[in-house]
Amino acid sequence: MNRRQFLYGSAAAVLAGAMPFHAFASEGPVVKTTKGSVRGLVMDGVHVFRGVPCGMPPYEGKYRLALPEFVPAWNGVVDAVKPGNIPLQPGGKQKFIGGGDCLRVNIWTPAPGKTKCPVLVYIPGGANTRCDNNDVRFDGTSFAQDGIVLVTINYRVNVDGFIKIRGVPTNLALRDMIFGLRWVQDNIAAFGGDPDNVTVYGQSAGGTQVTALISSSVTKGLFHKAIIQSPTALAQHTPEIASVIAKALFEFYGIEDSREAVAGLSTEKLFTFTDFIAAQNKKREWRHLLRGNTSIFKPYFDGDILMKRPVDAIADGAARGLNVLVGSTEDEWRLYTVQNGSIDTITEAMVADFVESAGFPSDIADRYLKAGRGNTPGDIFSSLESDYMFRLPANKVLESQKTAGGKAWAYTFAWKSPCYDGRLGAAHGVDVPFVFKTHHRRDSARVRNTLGTNPPDSLAEAMHSAWVRFASTGNPGWTPFDLDRRMTMRFDVESREVADPWKTERENMPLK
Repeated sequence: MNRRQFLYGSAAAVLAGAMPFHAFASEGPVVKTTKGSVRGLVMDGVHVFRGVPCGMPPYEGKYRLALPEFVPAWNGVVDAVKPGNIPLQPGGKQKFIGGGDCLRVNIWTPAPGKTKCPVLVYIPGGANTRCDNNDVRFDGTSFAQDGIVLVTINYRVNVDGFIKIRGVPTNLALRDMIFGLRWVQDNIAAFGGDPDNVTVYGQSAGGTQVTALISSSVTKGLFHKAIIQSPTALAQHTPEIASVIAKALFEFYGIEDSREAVAGLSTEKLFTFTDFIAAQNKKREWRHLLRGNTSIFKPYFDGDILMKRPVDAIADGAARGLNVLVGSTEDEWRLYTVQNGSIDTITEAMVADFVESAGFPSDIADRYLKAGRGNTPGDIFSSLESDYMFRLPANKVLESQKTAGGKAWAYTFAWKSPCYDGRLGAAHGVDVPFVFKTHHRRDSARVRNTLGTNPPDSLAEAMHSAWVRFASTGNPGWTPFDLDRRMTMRFDVESREVADPWKTERENMPLK
């Protein structure tokens, strides 16, 4: 068995702990984890470790649809110089990508010899259908250059991570995240990080899951602050709805509700869930059941990790001891309507159907039109979805934290992308490369297609610096959020504080 097998191979490769391994990067830094030594690289003055072994391959044998397990100890030094696998997920023109040995972490650190550096653990998004902690947008070089240890983790997604299955531990995606955070607690000091100063950070679905994590009693002590960026923070299932979804999906597959049946599906058959979703979303009663948010892959209240809606647990004081930074972009949903051109084909009838499914007041589209939130049905639809899915749920997290007497800071991202003839706006995910200072990465199609050719460095400096301050001290540098003035940092080419930027939306869209 060779080194490449250890880095990318099967459970058998990982289990061969007694075999010696010799690193490719013979001059790279070596760090001893609790299971064995890994060797990384020094790039741009930063010590980088990619694909560090953490959990056993979760799609193989007894590890499939089971609780994550740590890798066994190994002898010698293992190369940690190349990205590991990503979780099993739909991919581009291919039917699927990923799988195998994907519970690995990436680490950027100022230097393992330095101690007590603040730690930022990043949980990627991907609509709970995809996840990739190797995405170049999440490169942690700039954070490490500013004294922060940046860790990116993976977790199981789609069916394996989120569907309620008889005989399978609940909410495996959340359990994978908790597993990764425990690995950080056990190992990050060896990489120069301070296990007593850990900030958990997620964007999009990752931000949604951070909302769940800070609300749970089982995560106490794993982190000390939280950054929640563009979360669909009200997107969780009740046990009843999770059961309805699982029953319908398994009937579609033609299998019984059991671990063995789901594990026995071919990967090709597993990924026909896209056909299931497309068919179900055409049904009016299905859209009503899911109240307009028709994603089937969501965490559900399981009586263990999640006892109730995270925002309700936060309002009850679950995160009172944590400082939280929460916000969103101002045109979130335009990512999904401008890029594919659907913004020009959305009709008033489609807007009305969404309004009815979500349970909004029947005249809300007219209110948005009068408030200047758009001129066409496509614009109004995009604004409604932006607020329903992201902006007002983010505001709800802030309100819940303040109701409980906790500390919170709010931001809104306002920079309008020049892409798609300037129509993309401050869309979902446009803010991420600015936070990581990867806004000039031309090797990322997502960066090229959403930021254009000359994204402003001043915006990157403002956002990145605020995230560094928050990870270091728990204060990003502006007025804390309260329920009266609702002070919010508005990030743009020139950033400044504003009061209650979501007032119109809050008053017109009733979210409980």
